[in-house]
Amino acid sequence: MCNYSAGKEGGRRVIFIDCENCKNSSSLIDENCRQGILKILAKEHAERVVLNHPFVKVFEGKALKFLKNLASFADELSNLNIKYNDGCEECETKKKFDEIKDIAFNDPIKAYKKLKKFLGKRKKPVILEGKCGECVKLLYENLKEIIWRNSLERKIDDSKDSSFYYMYELQPYVRPIFFDTYIHLTPPPDAIFIKKYEVKRKGGRALQVALYSLASRPEKMYFVIPPEYNLPSEELKILQKVKENLAKHRPKDTSFMEPENARDYFMKFAKDKIREIAEEEGIHIDMEKLDSLADIFAKYTAGLGLLEDLLLDKNIQDIYINAPVANNPLHIVWQGEEYTTNIYFSEKDVEALSTRFRSLSGRPFSEASPILDMGLEEYSSRIAAISAPLTPKGVAFAIRRHAITPWTLPKLVYYEMLSPLAAGLLSFFVDGQATILIAGSRGAGKTSLLSSLILEIPQRFRILTLEDTPEIPVDDLQALGYKIQSLITQPITAGEGSGIEPATALRTALRLGESVLILGEVRGEETKVLFEAMRVGAAGNVVLGTIHGATTRDVFERIVYDIGVPATSFKATDIVVIAAPIRIGGGMEKKRRVVQISEVIKAGWGKDVDPDKIFADIMTYNTEKDVLEATDLLDMGQSEIIGKIAKDWGISIEEALENISLRAKIKEEMVKYGKENEAVLEAEAVRDANNAYWMLLEESKNEYGKPDYQEIWEKWKKWFKEYVKRI
Repeated sequence: MCNYSAGKEGGRRVIFIDCENCKNSSSLIDENCRQGILKILAKEHAERVVLNHPFVKVFEGKALKFLKNLASFADELSNLNIKYNDGCEECETKKKFDEIKDIAFNDPIKAYKKLKKFLGKRKKPVILEGKCGECVKLLYENLKEIIWRNSLERKIDDSKDSSFYYMYELQPYVRPIFFDTYIHLTPPPDAIFIKKYEVKRKGGRALQVALYSLASRPEKMYFVIPPEYNLPSEELKILQKVKENLAKHRPKDTSFMEPENARDYFMKFAKDKIREIAEEEGIHIDMEKLDSLADIFAKYTAGLGLLEDLLLDKNIQDIYINAPVANNPLHIVWQGEEYTTNIYFSEKDVEALSTRFRSLSGRPFSEASPILDMGLEEYSSRIAAISAPLTPKGVAFAIRRHAITPWTLPKLVYYEMLSPLAAGLLSFFVDGQATILIAGSRGAGKTSLLSSLILEIPQRFRILTLEDTPEIPVDDLQALGYKIQSLITQPITAGEGSGIEPATALRTALRLGESVLILGEVRGEETKVLFEAMRVGAAGNVVLGTIHGATTRDVFERIVYDIGVPATSFKATDIVVIAAPIRIGGGMEKKRRVVQISEVIKAGWGKDVDPDKIFADIMTYNTEKDVLEATDLLDMGQSEIIGKIAKDWGISIEEALENISLRAKIKEEMVKYGKENEAVLEAEAVRDANNAYWMLLEESKNEYGKPDYQEIWEKWKKWFKEYVKRI
């Protein structure tokens, strides 16, 4: 039997098996290990089994229950003593049973299959003549009782080899010894490979990702084995010793406690200690390996652990850590489709993340304040966390990851969220200083579309953003030369005194001079202030915002009935854009789409307003063709808001439609080149392309101030062709 000890962990009885100094492989696939583990489980009650090794393996849940069934079966089989009659030594029945009994602990699944074959398919007691009859009957009855009692009939399929069960059904959670995040090392047996790619990280080796579909259920798997799970044992032991040194370390100053300094501090500490320990043990560590090991150490101490790698994967939109974490793998949304993963966080991981998020946000997170809503600027993410008493089974997180680079209209066209014509139309509305509300459910792409529209604002304008949790890429836009100022308000989930109230912040914004106003989300009392300002023309230039709502009617009812804005004030809205996650053809995958662009009709409002009669669709989504199509309002130039902008600009409706068409062609041309060079779709290129358009527009005006759109198009195409060569 292996060396082991028993203890308590989180109220559960845990068996710790010492595998570190054992010559065997610390795996159920190894017959010697399997025998040792099963003999311990036959003797000891366990709610968790931990194999202590440079790679820690943990059995719990269904795998442990199955393992305990096998241990009990092997134990009962080995200890079954039938009092045979004289002369039974030559009995073939006894010999066959003894052969099975001999392999009970070595391979209980094989023993079970042999035993089942040995017993045959008889349902009635065996009846034999003479003295052997009673003996064999007793043996058969005892064996059937053992099989029934250990519930193996429902768990073992005769068509599958023993190794299948030891590799898949009894798969442990695995982690290197120096941190606590567990993974499954093997995909499920029904996994069907889709594709693989890698996620590069600065200062460390890339994360290898494989995607699988599962044959047994309509679900897909995001499967990773991080580089740190493939480290040699000697390097894992070094990192464990560095961790032990850290526990005894007494810093000379408190600079390491500052979130922005912690990473560098732990990197330096790790490098010094790794060098020192490696020299003591005569292990050669080159500079590249030193940097890699130090990065891994800092990642799991000052950083966010494996969560960091997921936040760097540009394909992931959402990450969910559900409580209790030991029972729930991380769940993600990958390019709009939901995936399970092979990653399991521990309670220690969750505690460490909670502490880290408290430190970074400066906000409380405890039983007294069980909700935390914050931005994680470094990873362009927004985090919502909940704890007891709101959730009784531990801390849970929902992490919304934004694009690392700002979304642009050409990029959204490239991903088919909207058509080139819709992009041109929205660009026209923004330039024409329309008031636009972008509505949709969570995950519909509202903030992505809002961010892309900011790039359509001429750079001469000043922009003010108002958010409770930063999601608009203000820093990126400022770096591109946009005159943008952000205002952060009290989060909706925060208590009193934890920030400036949204209504107060909005009033302040309106006093900061004429500016474009961007609202991260329209939802509370501040909305009344906003609509009153828009109604009397005190809101400046463009007003853009997002709001939850699946239809134009939802938007009206939310603002008028739920928030309490007078219906007459709602008329200050010009355009409502509806975005939605669409399951094309009813499939599992969700695609973000703009499904409706409507204008608010300004005339004919009576005392009682019918929400179904105050909107006119300019573009609507064709479900059969999966495309956003123009209505007669656009095709025939009958749109009120297009007419108003044309009048403000001193051009005809026909010229306004030409303007929209030119903008659409520009976006389409950028997408065409973007298929070969993605840099063409990024914010910097969109800024430059729009600036070139506006400059050419001014140059092409005739003596009456009217532009020549065909001339602009030809000159812009020539400019853009040269621009693409430079980038």
